[in-house]
Amino acid sequence: MQDYFIGRQAIFDRRLRVYAYELLYREGDTSHAPSVDGDRATSRLMLNAFTEMGLNRIAGDQRVFLNMTRSLLMDMPEFPFGKERLVLEILEDIEIDDEFVQSISLLAAKGYTLALDDFEFEEKWLPLIPHIAILKVEVPTLNWASLAQQIEKVHRNGLLLLAEKVETEQEYRQLHELGFDLFQGYYFSRPHVVSGKRLSENQLITLKLLAKLNDPKTTPKELENLIVQDPGLVYKILRYLNSAALAIPRKVDSIQQAIIYLGLQRLRGWASLIAISRVEDQPEELFTIALVRAHMCAKLAATVKQGESEGAFTVGLLSVLDLLMGRPIAKVLERVPISSSVKLALLDHQGVSGQALHCARSFEQEDELPTGFPGLTAAEVQEIYLQSTELAFQDQRNLLA
Repeated sequence: MQDYFIGRQAIFDRRLRVYAYELLYREGDTSHAPSVDGDRATSRLMLNAFTEMGLNRIAGDQRVFLNMTRSLLMDMPEFPFGKERLVLEILEDIEIDDEFVQSISLLAAKGYTLALDDFEFEEKWLPLIPHIAILKVEVPTLNWASLAQQIEKVHRNGLLLLAEKVETEQEYRQLHELGFDLFQGYYFSRPHVVSGKRLSENQLITLKLLAKLNDPKTTPKELENLIVQDPGLVYKILRYLNSAALAIPRKVDSIQQAIIYLGLQRLRGWASLIAISRVEDQPEELFTIALVRAHMCAKLAATVKQGESEGAFTVGLLSVLDLLMGRPIAKVLERVPISSSVKLALLDHQGVSGQALHCARSFEQEDELPTGFPGLTAAEVQEIYLQSTELAFQDQRNLLA
């Protein structure tokens, strides 16, 4: 079978907690757009996610949204896990007739959660509404003038309303105030600029710490003195380094030991990771994105040169600073005196670490094909992505516990 990828995009609730992930079919060949039909794409997606890859590797313990074609909904395959983890999306171009409505009714009666994709407030959908739990609407197509009245009707029928293609903070705030239940879009996973927004005290403290941690002029002793001034940071670092996840053969009792055992660059990365995890008022998924990018960059870079992996981990980790601080990465880096190689990788995707970051970020883009990496097949890159995702969920459980 041809190599292919699975992408994913987070869906958030009103408190910006991850509600689910939508799984996205991708072709492994980046030279052309996916040419397979919907049935084959969804079938391959399910086969890869449920059997070869394993759902937990790509989505942790979250539920998943799947785009379903008419034929698959009419002849639903058996899934190797509980229905509570699935949300089946009915695509907007599916023909709605009595036979289809009957099939949807049976799926709902069996306990499947059903969603209407690209929903518009039209009468043709009415026969399906009694069996639907979630309505997905595209923000660019919304009629804002009548939206409040339409939302009231939706909630009156006990349905959840999901806004997809949320592009800006203003859109998110408006939709939140109007009562939308779930949110999805590039605002949450792409760099965004909020003009005139000041950094909070918590963000400033984190930036100062990141600046000192990643300053190439900082000596091992200065790094040790910096970390030990923050008891919470010391506790997190030592607890994580001694956790089963890292499987270090001897117990690490001090930051000095951590520097000797791990090396300066690796300790910078883990300390930066913990510092980022403590920024307030940011969705938890942002931390997941940082971890996936960091692990993926490190693994990709290691295929070129082993010594590149630690610096690449830092590149992947710091690549979320624009999302974390709500301003362009170039502006944020003015406050973080990192090495020129890391800066070029972050700003222009230069060098091995930059290529790795470009590859890692491509898995977050809903409408783009994954970017490959020199010397690796599509299947090898996919496996690295899955390993990185699995490690990210493990790290998250350990670091946020």
